[in-house]
Amino acid sequence: MDGLTPLLRQLLDVRGVVSAAVAGADGGLVDGVALGETGLTELEELVPTALASSKALGALIGEGPVEQSLVEYAEGPVLLAPLGDEDEDGAGHVVVVALESVSDLGRVRFQLKRLLPALGEGLRTEPG
Repeated sequence: MDGLTPLLRQLLDVRGVVSAAVAGADGGLVDGVALGETGLTELEELVPTALASSKALGALIGEGPVEQSLVEYAEGPVLLAPLGDEDEDGAGHVVVVALESVSDLGRVRFQLKRLLPALGEGLRTEPG
């Protein structure tokens, strides 16, 4: 199973997930999958701001690097998880998972944690 799409589809199969993507810390979409008409283009604005805020808060309170961050919007929560491939400037890739509701968070977090190593590997083998 090479690449990101099959792995992202595994996340999409989790009840409550409406989209799953890998994006650069700058918001550039690497790959993504979604149910129905759910858009992925909003990630370009969401990812850099949300991730920067989470990192700044972690640094401020001395909690270490961000493992996951949850941002709740009127349309539903979005879970962000850095892939741990940051460069010297702290930029790297992020898995972004949009959910129907916060009640779906537990099973999504469990599956995401299980898939993070494979997603990192899939990113390294992604063409381009």
